[in-house]
Amino acid sequence: MQQRTATATTPAALSAAGDAADPRWWGPPLAATLLAPVLSCAAAAAGGLFTALPVFLAAGFLLPLAVVAPGWFLARTVRRRRARVRLAVTGCALAAVYPLLLAQVAWMYVVVMLLTGNVRA
Repeated sequence: MQQRTATATTPAALSAAGDAADPRWWGPPLAATLLAPVLSCAAAAAGGLFTALPVFLAAGFLLPLAVVAPGWFLARTVRRRRARVRLAVTGCALAAVYPLLLAQVAWMYVVVMLLTGNVRA
């Protein structure tokens, strides 16, 4: 009777390797937490949205941080690193796009209201 040892190709070995502690788990969430508000401010300033309706820009700061927040609480293993990176990238992309998306939705709303005759002078 010969015992088999787990090699690097067996699912058990891959599972054990994926469950190893990730020493740099904090990198993606920290970078996104710092970068998201900066990207949101830059996009809002580029679009000139600070003077228009700054109240609506609050979601541009809060939504990206809400997307990044779960990355701080995921298991700190190598297997969850990809999820933390995806959350960080999604949060930063949302921060960069939200103010411009808000302006486009507002313009589309105005155009639709004009075309349907719902605007009265």
